[in-house]
Amino acid sequence: MNDNFYFVHRSLAGNGAITVRVTSLTDGAFPNQGAGSVAAQPWAKAGIMLKDGTQAGSAYAAVLATPGHGVRMQYDFTHDTPGLPGAVSSSSPRWLRLVRSGDTITGYDSADGSHWATIGTATLAGLPSSVQAGLFVASPQALRGGNETFTQASARFDDVGLQGGWSPGAWGQCEVGASLLGGGIADGCAQPSSHGIQPGSVTESDGTFAVTGTGDVSPYVPAVDILGGVFKGTLAGLVALLALGAVFVTSEYRRGMTRTTFAGTPRRGRVILAKTIVIGAVAFAVGLAGAAIALAIALLAGRIFLPGNGFTAAHGFLPLSITHGPTLRAGLGSVLYLVLVALLSLGVAAAVRDTAVGIAIVGGLMYVLPAVIGLALDPAWQHRVLRVTPMSAGLTIQSTTSLGKLPIAPWPAIGVLAAWTAAALLIGWLLLRLRDA
Repeated sequence: MNDNFYFVHRSLAGNGAITVRVTSLTDGAFPNQGAGSVAAQPWAKAGIMLKDGTQAGSAYAAVLATPGHGVRMQYDFTHDTPGLPGAVSSSSPRWLRLVRSGDTITGYDSADGSHWATIGTATLAGLPSSVQAGLFVASPQALRGGNETFTQASARFDDVGLQGGWSPGAWGQCEVGASLLGGGIADGCAQPSSHGIQPGSVTESDGTFAVTGTGDVSPYVPAVDILGGVFKGTLAGLVALLALGAVFVTSEYRRGMTRTTFAGTPRRGRVILAKTIVIGAVAFAVGLAGAAIALAIALLAGRIFLPGNGFTAAHGFLPLSITHGPTLRAGLGSVLYLVLVALLSLGVAAAVRDTAVGIAIVGGLMYVLPAVIGLALDPAWQHRVLRVTPMSAGLTIQSTTSLGKLPIAPWPAIGVLAAWTAAALLIGWLLLRLRDA
């Protein structure tokens, strides 16, 4: 789970309620971008929370506003109920309320502070008599240049109303928690530097609170690359196509049919072109069928199985769509990748005239070279070398998450493989012309 946010809180003993008006909330933006920067995180959150202490991972219930998804009531990291739609602004504020009665927490919202609607009710079994409650702001990480980067949201609260057994005195300030993987032990209220997260802040003037914060309160949903994982299955056909590309050339040498072929077609360039067209067509058909099956599996998983196991839009996970750019790129790119590898093998085999040697060379480029690079070079040099090697194409063209961690972008990687394939076919053609049959 994720449980890190900036918390402005006080103790509540027994039953009670907190009401607040949210008059502004910025989209979670990248820190230090300056005014007018592009919005980065529509799932930034600002609202009121009741929590079993300040220990990260402890039970909570919250009513919150978001820039892109309206008001929500969320509790215990997995429950999410929508309230009023629309974004918060000075001309369209949102009033939020949490009411505690024993272990039952009820959330309300209002557009005018007079007419209230119930969003939902949470039962937090075993909630202690004394809890911490107050204002909070969080803003999840977002992609910037292909890398996940902290974002920070800002919100303004006023008309804070408290009912019940609230502690007297000043509000406490707290940077709660860090990301919790598998329910591990977490710190309590800590200094921001102890977690390495962007620090939050609060200022108060005449009952108006200006709060900034980063982080998220949600299930821990890893970057699931459904497409990349499923499309890796299409590479099972890679070895077969690699071998087919080599055999399609070398079988004639092995059987002594090369002279017959060249006698019927003296222009050897036409022979290599014809073989290229045939192998390319076969690889395209095989790749298209495999990509279609893989895409169907990925769409099924993304729309049926994963949403039922916590991977929902409320937590930043979007269902796959055939019209989605990365989906199309992974599917079409996988087909093109298989075609290029088959043609690479054909070109190498035409140059070496031996099935085993041709397969060994291309197999070494695709499978052995990455392992050697990983063992022999430091990470910085690994990225440099992998940018110009042919095997990066399959890894990158099928990836849909964490692209900034890859050595090269998807389509440029296909371009690199295409250059290797063109060079192999050119060398194979030249040697075919220069040597005896």
